[in-house]
Amino acid sequence: MTNNEPKITSAIKKNMTEIKWLGWSSFKVKTSGKIIYFDPVTGDCDEAADLVLISHSHGDHTDLNILSKIRKPGTIVITSRENRDTVKGIGLVPGEKHHADGFTVTACHAYNIVRMREPGSPFHPKGFGLGWIVDTGEKRIYHLGDTELIPEMKETTPVDIMLIPISGYYVMDIDEAVRTVNLVRPKHVIPMHFGEVDVFMGGQPAHLELKVDPYEFAGKLKGIAEVSVLKPGETIMI
Repeated sequence: MTNNEPKITSAIKKNMTEIKWLGWSSFKVKTSGKIIYFDPVTGDCDEAADLVLISHSHGDHTDLNILSKIRKPGTIVITSRENRDTVKGIGLVPGEKHHADGFTVTACHAYNIVRMREPGSPFHPKGFGLGWIVDTGEKRIYHLGDTELIPEMKETTPVDIMLIPISGYYVMDIDEAVRTVNLVRPKHVIPMHFGEVDVFMGGQPAHLELKVDPYEFAGKLKGIAEVSVLKPGETIMI
């Protein structure tokens, strides 16, 4: 029995996905022997990437200095069409797919319906930015990007792991996020796009702070989905 334990442990680890919340909307994911970054703008971006997914060009989602540190020969960088030249990557529009390193990456809609800079001018117009579904063959991971609850989300199922904004400024708030989870029905949920981050906006340093209680969000989903509230730098195995 003892001799079998390492084999069991290895099998479990092989099928597990390691997710590290770097802060804000930034994640480092290790799965199927590959390293994927979502919107790397903060935190411990200390390993070279196999795949980088950048939702859009805003400074709290695109950081060229960090991108240059994690980029290696062969790194695949995928972003929105409007951000393609800036990051020197592949630009997709909602609905397009890209097959990379055994993964299928699907670009999803991510936009505002209610939240506006001024009347008629949303923070994220339809078609500007993206969310992502990454199908690793073992799990489907959905990073929503900067978005509110939108009709296209009903087309994203099934989802194993959902990385969802909850702060309510620029993006959906807690109640919208709860409705989104109820619509998509992911197995596991990790909240994002809250807390503090230091970034460059328009070439100038900026400190952003969005206060929200992620445990309120988790409490409203009790019995509906497993929710993991992470601290910046914290890792979970799923």
